[in-house]
Amino acid sequence: MRYTVTIGVHEFAVVVNGAEVSVNGRSVSASLMSIPETPIRQLMLGNSSHCYVIVDGEQSWTVLRGGEVTEVAVEDERARQLRGVGGGGERKLRGGAVVAPMPGLVLRVEVQQGQTIGPGTGVVVLEAMKMENQISAVSGGVVTKVHVTAGQAVEKGALLVEVLPEG
Repeated sequence: MRYTVTIGVHEFAVVVNGAEVSVNGRSVSASLMSIPETPIRQLMLGNSSHCYVIVDGEQSWTVLRGGEVTEVAVEDERARQLRGVGGGGERKLRGGAVVAPMPGLVLRVEVQQGQTIGPGTGVVVLEAMKMENQISAVSGGVVTKVHVTAGQAVEKGALLVEVLPEG
């Protein structure tokens, strides 16, 4: 099966054929295992093992690894073709809103209203599952509103920061 995987602003062509996975033409043996009743997944790439926390979102997945939080969108070949025929335009991940990918405690707010930021800029540090997680803006622009303060508890999906996208 063919997929387009979008991580931040980067797109990757992924082909899955059983245990063989090709990313932008580079092949490797891979398997993904779930740890029952948790959002934890173990990815085996060749002889390497990697653990991730994966949280399903509306249009994407939120992936946590080593304190880093990343938005990942996966679109299969058929959905991509249908979107192209239907004139669906560009796929956006959360637009200018930065939301909490999981419940947690705001440790630090790293931006302020009126500040100009770039794509991938860290805006909030959230403590969840005893780990510090940098929450980043998907798109660059001007911070129009900060909705949280340090010490505040937030639920999954809570609006943290609004960014007026560039352009």
